[in-house]
Amino acid sequence: MREKLAHILLVMGIISLIAGTSMAVDTTDAYPGSPTYAYPTAPGVAPAYPPGGTTFPGTGIVTDYSMGAPSSIGPSSTGLPSTVGAYPSTAPMAVYQSYAPPAGEQRTVLSFSAQTPPTAVYYSGTFLPWTTFSTRFAASSPMLWANTNVGWAWYTACPLGGWVQELMFVPRTGTMKLYELYPDGTTKMYNYGWASAGYKYIWFYADSPGRHITIFTISDTPSNWIAIDVF
Repeated sequence: MREKLAHILLVMGIISLIAGTSMAVDTTDAYPGSPTYAYPTAPGVAPAYPPGGTTFPGTGIVTDYSMGAPSSIGPSSTGLPSTVGAYPSTAPMAVYQSYAPPAGEQRTVLSFSAQTPPTAVYYSGTFLPWTTFSTRFAASSPMLWANTNVGWAWYTACPLGGWVQELMFVPRTGTMKLYELYPDGTTKMYNYGWASAGYKYIWFYADSPGRHITIFTISDTPSNWIAIDVF
């Protein structure tokens, strides 16, 4: 009991430092679908790992991919996008689908085949081609990414109602828990039980507008955090 309480306080403390807000834990058992490239406009094809900003043709939107992760929490002091329904121009677009996946895929950790890797992965402050990433990755700590149109990133944007793959690297077999910080400051905890080592994925459901922050633990060791701006 003491270890469980310490674990909860540890993770809540990490997320509190990230978000700068107080939280209440709501334990549920849900998680969201198979990806499709989709955009709120017709931005054209973005490069796999651009070195800096990229302008989407026909939109005037300039996206900065040089970081791959948000530099601050929330586009506004409330954590909500400044305009609901507006694409956050600093975020790579998520690869998402607008329909729900099969029920069995919404409530489990799924295996990811490295035989079909992404073009690029955000690691050590930059996007790396998969072949480079796979040789440099130490594979000793839990890692978390979101699937985007430029590869696996720590920061992305998705329309309300979309389903996005969240990719994980699990360094060792252990118990997995995932924490999602909502824009209103509350936190949901998902207990996925025993997870084996390797690349995995689960499904994020964009159920409310604003910035959603996600982190997972494997046997109480936390991953990095990722942010998804829902608009």
